[in-house]
Amino acid sequence: MRCWKWRALPFILLIWLQGFSLQAVAPAPLSGERLMIDDVFIQGNHKTRRPIVLAELPFQIGEQIEASELSALLTRAKENLQNTSLFNQVELVVEQVNRYHVVVHIELTERWYLWVFPLFESEGRNFSDFLRLNDGSYFNYGLYLKHDNFRGRRERLRLRMVTGYKKQLVFDYQKPSINKKSGWGMNVTWLWNDQVPYATEDDKQLFLKTLGNRLMTRAGVQLSYAYRHRLDHHHRVYMGYVYADAADTLLQVNPDFLPGGAKKSETLELAYNYALDRRDSKVYPLRGYRVDFEFARKGFGVLSDDKGFFQSRLSASWQTGLWPRFYVVGSGALAGIDQTAAPYIFRTGLGYEDYLNGFEYHVIDGSAYGILQSKLLFELLPRRDHYLKWIPLEQFARFHYAFYLKAFIDGGYVINEQESALNKMANEMLLGYGLGLDMVTFYDKVLSLNYSFNNFAEHRLYFHFNLSF
Repeated sequence: MRCWKWRALPFILLIWLQGFSLQAVAPAPLSGERLMIDDVFIQGNHKTRRPIVLAELPFQIGEQIEASELSALLTRAKENLQNTSLFNQVELVVEQVNRYHVVVHIELTERWYLWVFPLFESEGRNFSDFLRLNDGSYFNYGLYLKHDNFRGRRERLRLRMVTGYKKQLVFDYQKPSINKKSGWGMNVTWLWNDQVPYATEDDKQLFLKTLGNRLMTRAGVQLSYAYRHRLDHHHRVYMGYVYADAADTLLQVNPDFLPGGAKKSETLELAYNYALDRRDSKVYPLRGYRVDFEFARKGFGVLSDDKGFFQSRLSASWQTGLWPRFYVVGSGALAGIDQTAAPYIFRTGLGYEDYLNGFEYHVIDGSAYGILQSKLLFELLPRRDHYLKWIPLEQFARFHYAFYLKAFIDGGYVINEQESALNKMANEMLLGYGLGLDMVTFYDKVLSLNYSFNNFAEHRLYFHFNLSF
């Protein structure tokens, strides 16, 4: 271990004297020449196993690469390692052993992986919707345990025990797929509610509340298999079982809440998901693109008389630099089911998985929808890295932040063949636009403050943040 440190010291000192950062540094390539990757030395992976790090590299030990491609490969390696959400800091340095042989040094600062703490969280589709609904009862509290990078193999173990607006018990284990290797996962959920959204009126959810009496119990098991190919291609197949039991009080206000109008339902699910991800960051991408496709079947008529329905969704996003410190981002999605409406427990439309800026308070039910979103970003404050020596844990002593101003415009359309006079936004053009400020910081957190307008004469300030675990 000491040997490579002494060999790399002259190279590190040279870079320091020239005023360069030790991030993705490569020797000047000679046009037309090929370089051999002799070895990869990794430091800072106290918990993470070496194969997990090596699997994220776009090159292998013993591989020959074009000298002119080395810088781009190092940049890609750094982005891949940061996107694992295992490390707060990633630095790469290349040591040129001779003209045709190089060694790559990787310096990592691992995150904190074991979280055990009490929960106090808001309940809502988004934070702005929670502020609209809040009367003091839309809070959950409980205990949360999460172990990222379990056993140093990038596995995730999660246990949630929650009471309050809902009572919930969740056990989740995920073994992710790494390059050219498969992974699998298991999720077990039990949910008890005494407050339930049961209908949509004025394009907003209506809630039925009781004084501690059960309105619905829901339990489910899901098994998944995943495969990752050539770093960018992600395949996932999952099958699940969902059991739901609705109280008579709930069925009186919405007889179609469960499939077939039944009091209890059992549903089998089977789905396939494919993603092509070539973004520089999964948290706040500025360059690259992503394509997602999912096709699912909910219900097979095996455990009940309800035949179920097919559901599909296609989405894509694209980001690139426009001018220095300016970026443009575009995205779109199409989704639909093969029938005019789904039982309310499986309700579909805008506001559940996808939403438009300016419509955060709304859900727009329908059997199909499409959206287009675009925004212009200005890097108000480029990324700043800080190290606080007085914090004893390095996982928290090193942190970063960046601020972006944005202007955005969104458009969408929802098809609802069972149009109701109580809701006016389906089968109409939807348009949202406004200005905002984003803060991006460590542990994959993004805080957004937007002032948005829509074409229904609504405008207000909205908050978004991804603080959920």
